[in-house]
Amino acid sequence: MLRASRPSNFVVTALLLCTPLPLVAQSGGGAERSAVLEEVVVTARKRAESIQETPVAVTAMSGDDLRERGIVNSKELAKSVPSLQINDSNSTQIYIRGIGQRSGLARQDPSVSVYLDGVFIARPEGQLFDTIDVDSVQVLRGPQGTLFGKNNTGGALVFTLTKPSDVQEGYIEGSLGNYNQRGLRAGINVPLTENFSSRMALNYSAHDGYLKEISTGDENASKDRLSGILQTRWIPDDAFVLDTLLIYGKIRERYPSRNCEITSRDSMFGNGFGLLFPGDTDPSNPSAFFDNCRANSRDALPDLSTNMGESQRQRRYLDTMMLAATLDWRISDTHSLKTIIGFNDGLEKGPQTQSDEGGPANFQRGFTLGDADQESLTLEFQLNGSLFNDQLEYAAGVFLQDELRTETFASGLSILGIDSLSLVALGAGQQPDPNNLPPGGTVPIVGALSTMDTVQNFRIEGTTAAVFAQGTYYLTDNFEFTLGGRYTEETRESTLVTRVTDNAAVSARLTAHPRFTPIVNPTGADMALHAFNGTWLEDPISIANSLFQDTDGDNIYSPLGPAVEEYDKATFSQFTPMASISYSFKDEWLDESVVDSAMVYATWSNGFKSGFQEPKGADGLVLVEPEKLENREIGFKIDAFNHSVRLNIAAYSMIFEDMQLITAGLDSTGTLVVTSDNAGKSQIDGAELELSWLPSADWLITFSYSNNNYKFLEFDDVDLITLGLTGEKKIIDRTDEQFPVSPEVTAALGIQHTLSTANGLFVSRLDVSHTGENYLGFDDGAWTARQENSDTAMADAYTLFDARFTWRNNEDDLSVSLFGKNITDERFLIGAVAIGDSLGTFTQTLGEPRFYGVEMRKTF
Repeated sequence: MLRASRPSNFVVTALLLCTPLPLVAQSGGGAERSAVLEEVVVTARKRAESIQETPVAVTAMSGDDLRERGIVNSKELAKSVPSLQINDSNSTQIYIRGIGQRSGLARQDPSVSVYLDGVFIARPEGQLFDTIDVDSVQVLRGPQGTLFGKNNTGGALVFTLTKPSDVQEGYIEGSLGNYNQRGLRAGINVPLTENFSSRMALNYSAHDGYLKEISTGDENASKDRLSGILQTRWIPDDAFVLDTLLIYGKIRERYPSRNCEITSRDSMFGNGFGLLFPGDTDPSNPSAFFDNCRANSRDALPDLSTNMGESQRQRRYLDTMMLAATLDWRISDTHSLKTIIGFNDGLEKGPQTQSDEGGPANFQRGFTLGDADQESLTLEFQLNGSLFNDQLEYAAGVFLQDELRTETFASGLSILGIDSLSLVALGAGQQPDPNNLPPGGTVPIVGALSTMDTVQNFRIEGTTAAVFAQGTYYLTDNFEFTLGGRYTEETRESTLVTRVTDNAAVSARLTAHPRFTPIVNPTGADMALHAFNGTWLEDPISIANSLFQDTDGDNIYSPLGPAVEEYDKATFSQFTPMASISYSFKDEWLDESVVDSAMVYATWSNGFKSGFQEPKGADGLVLVEPEKLENREIGFKIDAFNHSVRLNIAAYSMIFEDMQLITAGLDSTGTLVVTSDNAGKSQIDGAELELSWLPSADWLITFSYSNNNYKFLEFDDVDLITLGLTGEKKIIDRTDEQFPVSPEVTAALGIQHTLSTANGLFVSRLDVSHTGENYLGFDDGAWTARQENSDTAMADAYTLFDARFTWRNNEDDLSVSLFGKNITDERFLIGAVAIGDSLGTFTQTLGEPRFYGVEMRKTF
């Protein structure tokens, strides 16, 4: 069967739609241009084929597309790709169709897989990088559980570097802008012999921070990154290609700091448990906790400033290295074998603030401490080919991974206080009410009402083994059927060493002070409680906290007890099948219409993300179950009006089982912990549209839109207030909540105009991106507060405008660009967290304000 339009086998990833450019000759400003969209060849199913014939939902951009849009970092892809959201505040968060991972802690895997030249990048810290020397980037939406199956419930980002060639060439580009922006990129391709070529690239990008921390004078949300790439390609004959890759990256910058707003006054740390903080001098009118939040409110501070206090640690110190080799062996005209081996090593240094109550005082704190090591070794074999005179095309292989992750996490609270009447109420399992206290309170009680410090050294050793196969059978030249599956088995060995505050030593230190007398706790818990010989007006909580200082700079404020070691091992396995059918309309059916080509498809696919062991404060390791996703999708792809219009639409319905969510809870000592839980079942229904239109040879218009409707079908949780008061696990239904960090609507519009003159080519571009409102709550209390006032847990919808104006000379070896990002200087939130039941605060991280500058690029 003749299918000349189907190229032969190759390798990398999947696409549905590219944002193409006109077929523009690159020889100069006066070159002839055609108002025809390019045909894009992709490798979604481990073989090369036209993008308009591939039944997979994906967006792709070439390196030229990235430059035209001014995309210099992978997180900026979210401005152009439907259903994609990327945040990079204190942790990397990549979401596709509402599926992602909110925490960057070592215990949790990302839900969106990232690949660079076929090598799987295991950890979130290494997933976002500057787009240096990138030939293409492809965003696969929906579970890719067969061919890209590692921890893939949301989708995949696939980056491909520009490979060494036999032509000596290179480029250098520099940029300057506001906030002291400075950047330098350079690359050179050098053929060393007839069969061996090398390519090197260097990137440096930096700017001063746009968020001023008034307590320290630091400029947070800064950028300072240096990376280098060395590649080689050896082609000994027509059957073999050997590529090698070395990447080194160094980051020395500061994370964005956060502001604070109040979510709920009835939280545990608010009025819920009668707890008092340093600065509280009247238990009938407690105010210190919320005053602390208000001191860091955006309303109380100058624009683009924060007040998190001197104890905060916003430093980002990360070194990464990647080594990879790919051998492509063409066994015959119809079969090839590809071997990919990759090694990733990352070292992240602490301390770094992960969570706090949001204000400048050192009340509640969560840090990663010391060095966090991340190592991953992957090996993949891919056999690709065709059988029965190309009627069956297949891809099969084996994937292996060995991974090590370490992390030290510390959390804690200051010495707290409680009025004696409120303590008696707690002992009776009742919720204290400050309105029932006399003005000025009664007897002041202070102590470790929650564990002052918990330090946990966590180590994960994981192995993954998977086998996969997928085949496409062409029933006719126009009708095809694809069937595939992947079996994955993952083993996790977790070792946790925990040290918590020695309350006997805390009590001894308080007892040594003449104004504190130990008392018996009526609740029965060991809290080192002491009565203060005086009144609340003297601020006894501050006096007690003055006895516990971080004298050695290790961010630990209390004496620690002995280390307790725990070990657990678990194996998780899953089979993830897929099936799809697609039909390409016959040319004779379309001859008399405006449609040039059309294809419809239906896909059923599955995804799987491994479970893991989760440290839960003093309770040690608890098991979090794997998450599984089933996707049913239909779509069509059309080229029309003499290939000047391309329209691709996908609609889908997904059932999500045991979705892994970050929540706030209590351990058995009553200490607040950030932990993971499984939501029983949820559903995502949505649709995505992408349009490219060439009204003429000089104009290009692109538009994308996504609408995702999320709902929990089964989601039971434990009421935190009842648990803290009585120890009873009262089950609450959280199915009425929205998905967190998942806007229902995103849209993007791009307008590009090209003007050819005798003095060169002038390209003007405007990009508009819109993100709908976004729920940012952690718990049931945040959702309850949001129902009463959306500002307590929601990020408002926002629209960003980016503009770029480029001049290229007639020789097409020199260009100068003026750029502006967020040119209307919009204020919008990224990486924010609202916690209603425990903290009662809404910590908010602002996204980038207006950036502008100039770039120059020279090729040779």
